[in-house]
Amino acid sequence: SLGQGFSNGLTLGPTNCYVFPTAPDDWRILYPEIQPKLANLLKTGYKVVFFTNQMGIAKGKLRPEVFKSKVEDILATLQLPVQVFVATGPGVYRKPGGVNVTTTHTPKQLKSDAAGRPENWAPGRKKKDFSCSDRLFALNIGLDFHTPEEYFLGWKKASHKLPEFDPRKLDSAARLYDPPSASLTSTKTEVIVAVGFPASGKSTFFHDHVIPKGYVYVNRDSLGSWQKCVAACERALKEGRSVAVDNTNPDKESRKRYVDVAKAAAVSCRCFHFTATLEQAKHNNRFREMTPSDSKHAKVNDMVFHSYKKHFETPDLSEGFSEILQVHFVPSFKDSQSETMYRQFSEG
Repeated sequence: SLGQGFSNGLTLGPTNCYVFPTAPDDWRILYPEIQPKLANLLKTGYKVVFFTNQMGIAKGKLRPEVFKSKVEDILATLQLPVQVFVATGPGVYRKPGGVNVTTTHTPKQLKSDAAGRPENWAPGRKKKDFSCSDRLFALNIGLDFHTPEEYFLGWKKASHKLPEFDPRKLDSAARLYDPPSASLTSTKTEVIVAVGFPASGKSTFFHDHVIPKGYVYVNRDSLGSWQKCVAACERALKEGRSVAVDNTNPDKESRKRYVDVAKAAAVSCRCFHFTATLEQAKHNNRFREMTPSDSKHAKVNDMVFHSYKKHFETPDLSEGFSEILQVHFVPSFKDSQSETMYRQFSEG
């Protein structure tokens, strides 16, 4: 059988000036060419499928029966049989994720308007696309992609921009840290201070490479405050034990607390700077949401990521560190399905 996939935003548009509909009946068929072209696809043996993200259902802002009624009204207007897949919340089924979508139909095509087009992508079209999620969804599941203007109106392809972070290009065999001559742990008592975005791999790195060597693990999420973290460091050092501080520590002020504790105990203090970018950290965060794990990480919202970025100051030896290591995010996977999921685009 043959299949053609569409995003709801391709065939529909709000009746007002807003990007998104503001009421259940705030919709219109985007172009008059849509209905006859879909009808022709069905006549020639194709199946038409709509994919849509409706996070409002999970958030309690949209009642399922209201959305169902809207879909029924749309299909009644089109007068066509269409299968509709609705992602009602976060997780693997929300576009652009597509690890559980199997495409057995040919030709394989997706048409949608969340295409990553910039401002002024065509004459008279000044607004940039609100997202690139549908183009990424097509990439994730191996479909050819067309915008509504390209497919229904025959316009030439518009320029677009993909996210800066491409999970397909991440090398699992890359070097883990720089300089390569550095030692991850020391036989002498010391304090290691992490610096890095949430979801940049700090906790996994410490538990894999540092904590097994006898270091005391100090983390604000589990202790509750930086004051308790400082107190835990002081106790460990009095016992002659090394410490690994797993907090984001974006600025000099937050790092100075632990440098001062190390100085007071007459031990060295090193900085491990986790180099994952904002885009990569957000991808890691979404991956955590989609995959069960023995180590439960709370979801990190965008405000926390951007707060880190706003306050970030590059670590420097002048702060009192004896050494600064650059720790890179090098993924390892428990199975092939996890790797497939990780290497799909998750942020549009």
